[in-house]
Amino acid sequence: MLNSKLKAVLLGTATAVLGACADTAAPAAGSRALALDVVVDSIDTPVGSEWMGPGAPDTLRLGYFSRSPVVAMAQRHGFFAAESLTVLEFQTPSSPVIFQRLRDGKWNLISTQIDNVFNYRFNASNPLGGTFDPTAIMGTDWGNGAALLARPEYPTVESLRGKTVAVDSPNSGFAFVLYGIMRAHGLEKGVDYNVIVTGGTPGRYADLVAGRFDATILNAGYQFRAEAAGMQVLGQMHDAVNPSMGGSVVALRGWLDQHQNTAVRFIRAYVGAQKYVLDPANRDEVIAWLTTDAGGNSMVALRSYQVLTTGGDGLIPDGAIDTQGVRAMAALRSSFGGFDVPQNIDWLATPASGVYDLGAWHLASASLNRGLTP
Repeated sequence: MLNSKLKAVLLGTATAVLGACADTAAPAAGSRALALDVVVDSIDTPVGSEWMGPGAPDTLRLGYFSRSPVVAMAQRHGFFAAESLTVLEFQTPSSPVIFQRLRDGKWNLISTQIDNVFNYRFNASNPLGGTFDPTAIMGTDWGNGAALLARPEYPTVESLRGKTVAVDSPNSGFAFVLYGIMRAHGLEKGVDYNVIVTGGTPGRYADLVAGRFDATILNAGYQFRAEAAGMQVLGQMHDAVNPSMGGSVVALRGWLDQHQNTAVRFIRAYVGAQKYVLDPANRDEVIAWLTTDAGGNSMVALRSYQVLTTGGDGLIPDGAIDTQGVRAMAALRSSFGGFDVPQNIDWLATPASGVYDLGAWHLASASLNRGLTP
């Protein structure tokens, strides 16, 4: 374990959840939806005492949907500090916001589903109204237990016929996983059920429990929180796509070209912390963190830990990108008309597409294997 004098940058939950965006689905009635152009100051400032203003080149701003034990352990045990990095954390209310912040240079790196990269690289119809060059630089997980959760009165997928399901954004991320699970049970999007937009995972979980819609897709432990609150588990990610590729760390192509050494150091730190989380010797500490994050629910924490440590579902130990999973995700999106222009699915799963670039990851992995600092 690394020693460090770096004080952990803790995250305050953003209260605003974006719902209305440039896709066709409508925000949920009674939800905390905001227009995309509304300035939400709270998501651009970490916890007040930690905010030190614009940082040096080695200060990184990392955006994500849900808090991660990997980032928490990297902060707590000095994995970032050992690479001379200060990482400020920000929680996004939705995928349009996280990609807007990345595009505009407010956040340097974001943790997001790799499928979202397709939407913002290739679809001018995305919520931001134009394409740009987000590029995944490493993988984080295979989906982190993504599952379809429904209100207690709906015991089967079939019982959702004619009902309303919610997504972060209807043409990105886990939305296609939800559509795929529904299709596996004979229900088609736009025909057999209605789709609305409510924002990212924490917000969707809260809105599901509050009864603002009938079902949604959840992961990162929120599926277990929902189940503990009486919601029904109706399907798993692998019902829709297998193999799969879930989370990734994404940068702008231009930023990566100018800051490859910083990216290498970030990957080294992240992979080191990821291995720390997966080490059975650290199980009790990680579960304790997950318990606190889950509001004290030890059963949610234990089940979250079990998912994190399950190959093909949880954390990717070496931070690689599962290219077969990338291809499968692209094929799933394509099967629902998720590209403005038809794409060559095989090409999308290669570095030539720009969806991912493992140059920094290879350098980080080589130096980790040799025990060297890049």
